[in-house]
Amino acid sequence: MMNKKYWIRWASIALICTAYYVIVLYFDLVFAVNFSETLSQGWDFTPSQLTWFVMELSQNHEDSASASLMGFAICVPLILLIFKKVR
Repeated sequence: MMNKKYWIRWASIALICTAYYVIVLYFDLVFAVNFSETLSQGWDFTPSQLTWFVMELSQNHEDSASASLMGFAICVPLILLIFKKVR
């Protein structure tokens, strides 16, 4: 039966999930803006060094963003399943 406690619980879970994704996407945007500003300032790198640096940094960022998004999407259902079994 869906009572008030049920709706409060699921609204809280939805709010936390939404907040998490908004924060992750915000920091992704901040990274992109800071990265482009840093590159526009100019450095004393050769083109090949700069290309390697950009590719490496971008890949590291993509890996960490993917891990945070996928990890959260996998962990939340598992946690809910555990709590359902424990209760």
